[in-house]
Amino acid sequence: MTSISLGAPIWSDSLTADLAADTAFYKALFGWKATDAGEDFGHYTTFGVPDGSEGGRPVMGIMPCPPGMEPSRVWSVQFSVADCDAATAKARELGAQVTIEPEDMGGMLRFSMLKDPQGAEFGLVQMHEPGAGFGVWGEPNSVGWVEYRLDGVPADAMKFYADLLGWNVATPPWEEAANEKPYAAVSAAGSEREFGGCHASEGFELSLPAQWSVMLGVEDADEVCEKAVELGGTVAAEPMDVPGLRIAGIAAPSGTIAGVMSPRPWE
Repeated sequence: MTSISLGAPIWSDSLTADLAADTAFYKALFGWKATDAGEDFGHYTTFGVPDGSEGGRPVMGIMPCPPGMEPSRVWSVQFSVADCDAATAKARELGAQVTIEPEDMGGMLRFSMLKDPQGAEFGLVQMHEPGAGFGVWGEPNSVGWVEYRLDGVPADAMKFYADLLGWNVATPPWEEAANEKPYAAVSAAGSEREFGGCHASEGFELSLPAQWSVMLGVEDADEVCEKAVELGGTVAAEPMDVPGLRIAGIAAPSGTIAGVMSPRPWE
């Protein structure tokens, strides 16, 4: 079980156009268990890292796309708050657009969905049950980082979240002093553990909107990309090196994209 600080990522899920194909893909690719909550909950399916329990340690969730809605292009990022209604109201005051007003989900949580001032989607979650949310973080085949990109100054974009969620925003020591748009690393208030960051868009990213991405830790990003293709998925972003890591993007059969990251093999 993880200990999730207020303001930190607490869950990630997506809407799929093909629940059966995507569930089989993720189970085979990451070795996850899958637990279907049944028809009453829209067949919401929770993936878990096996630990001997029935469903494993929860890592992400997926559900069929409701009528009239589009499948997810990427996995969502949702952040922990003490009071979903108050946090949603504050987000609106800070310039966010609320796309789903606060609502309860099966007595387990209260959530809302929003777009930040740059247009990136995110969620706010107030858990009613202690220990709910991510059951594993930062281990192989689990979420270990969330990454934001935009065509702009990272620290400026992260100020919205700092004001809303109390984040610490810092420039990493490896950044060059001459960079006018340095990387911004983020952590929850009172915690020194960074859980994500923001980078200025470059190359093909300049044509894409501001967006959060979920990064799954794996042992070898290149091997995961090869296996994803064998299982019916695609490589959305070829493996590349960034400081300390090798990263890539993979898409499930239905098209939803997730990032993967592994230590660089020579480090």
